[in-house]
Amino acid sequence: MRHGSLTLDAFLANRAADRRLARLTHDMSLPQARGLEFGPGNNPVSLPEGVSVSYVDYALDASKKLPGAAPIDHAWTGAGSLSDLLEPEPYDFAIAAHVMQYVPNLLGWLRGIHGVLRAGGVLNLSLPDKRFMFDAARPVSTLAELVEADLLDFTRPSPRQLFAHASEVRTIAPAEIWNGADPAAAARMSGEDAMSHAYREASAALAAGLYVPCHCWVFTPESFLGLVAGATQLGLFPFVLNRIGVTEVGGFEFYVSMRRDAEVEPSVLRGLQDGAIVHLSRILAQQQRTAALVAKR
Repeated sequence: MRHGSLTLDAFLANRAADRRLARLTHDMSLPQARGLEFGPGNNPVSLPEGVSVSYVDYALDASKKLPGAAPIDHAWTGAGSLSDLLEPEPYDFAIAAHVMQYVPNLLGWLRGIHGVLRAGGVLNLSLPDKRFMFDAARPVSTLAELVEADLLDFTRPSPRQLFAHASEVRTIAPAEIWNGADPAAAARMSGEDAMSHAYREASAALAAGLYVPCHCWVFTPESFLGLVAGATQLGLFPFVLNRIGVTEVGGFEFYVSMRRDAEVEPSVLRGLQDGAIVHLSRILAQQQRTAALVAKR
């Protein structure tokens, strides 16, 4: 576990000027807190001196090929217990910037994080909006896929997840999409042989038992909220949503904040979550209308 490098004043100034930092540190306890950051790569979130953080990824050497990558403290694929790997004292926050889409078993990953946060602790996420990046030609992930991954307890991307990613990712940048380019018309990243390449990659990974990183999940803000609603109905979503926002014009990511509530009866938790989903759905719809009006000016 390491401490942030910024003074509190410097951090607050940065957060006031940087909306992304503000969203990834939403509801973080200050001036002191203990937390986790998942998949920091070579761009960990800059935190103040009073905040301590441990870095978690699917392997201790997960970022070894990235220059300046943060050293990983704990290896966790998202399957099994996270609490067994960490100190017993609960954590105040967790951050995962562009990590969730890589997690083979999303529900298991969320349960693991929920289990190590204190009551009131927050999980803050940034997620790619598939409409504005190389996943644009892929369909959004479904509740059935979410349930399958959980029931089979995936510890690495499945052949279906690998094949879907390798066969459909496109050579297109967010700016091109915002400028009107059709993602479906863009070339596949693996070229004309994309389908065969994807099949070979999925087959080889299965045979060798390899963990091959890929986008296992594909979201828009609305589809993500729909998955949360479905998982909540099944009693499989342990958090309560705090905040979700549409992707900003010109961007390709959206942000989600969720919290671990105090231990309550499942029916009470369900009521809190249902209320949050209705409220956030209305906010998303209003944000979409506002964005459409701005785009017409």
